Order: sequence, then structure tokens, then C-alpha cells
Amino acid sequence: MTPQIDYRAVFKSLPGPTALLDPRFVIIDANESYLETAGRTLDQVVGHNFLDAFPENPADPDDTGPRDLRASLQAVLDSGERDVMNVTRYDTQDPDRPGVFEERYWVVVNAPLCDDVGNVDVIILKAEEVTHLVRQARVVNC
Repeated sequence: MTPQIDYRAVFKSLPGPTALLDPRFVIIDANESYLETAGRTLDQVVGHNFLDAFPENPADPDDTGPRDLRASLQAVLDSGERDVMNVTRYDTQDPDRPGVFEERYWVVVNAPLCDDVGNVDVIILKAEEVTHLVRQARVVNC
């Protein structure tokens, strides 16, 4: 006999920041790791466009993270296939200091969840922060 599995509980407890986005990039849900990493509550992110909930750093106009993420999400919609981003700088706003951004680096995998005819219903955004690795590499390469 196969046990009943509460997949919502599984999603909420996944290791590593994971969010579910609709095809307009609106956040449908996020796991605990994602909320902890973002310094936000579920109420603060659900219903908001991902790129609005996590705006680009206005002090760094050369930061391509938001543009690269949008391109990756769009590639998933267009192809119906997973897109793995290279290490990407995407600064995040310090939740305790509004307007202050922290330099962060991420590896992001965006994967589609499709309906029966192949249309993307949900994008699973799985992020792994690798800021510490990037900083270590800088020290080694100096």
C-alpha cells in the first residue's frame, strides 16, 4: 500500500529556495527556505510579479541579473523546457534596511510544469545562493 503524501508539505520543506510562478511570473507559492532567504513572508510575495517583489538594484544600472532572469523565465514559456542559468548576480534588498541592497550570486533552475497539451501552467523556480563561493573564488584569484 502506497502511503498518502502531502505534496504541499513536501514542497514547503524542500531544501533550497523554491517558488512557483504563473505564466505572467506572478508568485503563486514559495517554500520556507525561499521566504527565509528573501527575508519576506508568504503574504509579502504571493500575488506579486517575481521581478516586482525582488526589484533590481537602482544603484547598479549594470546589474544584468533581473534581465537575465526574465530571459530565462521567458525561455521556459517559449520552449516548454527547463532553463539552467549560469551563476548570476542578483542583488537583494536588505529587509531590515529599505533601499539597501546586498550583492548576491545565484544559480537558478527554471522548470515548466505543463498541462495535458503542453502549455506551461507553472514555472518552478529553484535558486541556490552561491555568493560565498564567488567570494572565495575572488580571494583565490587575487
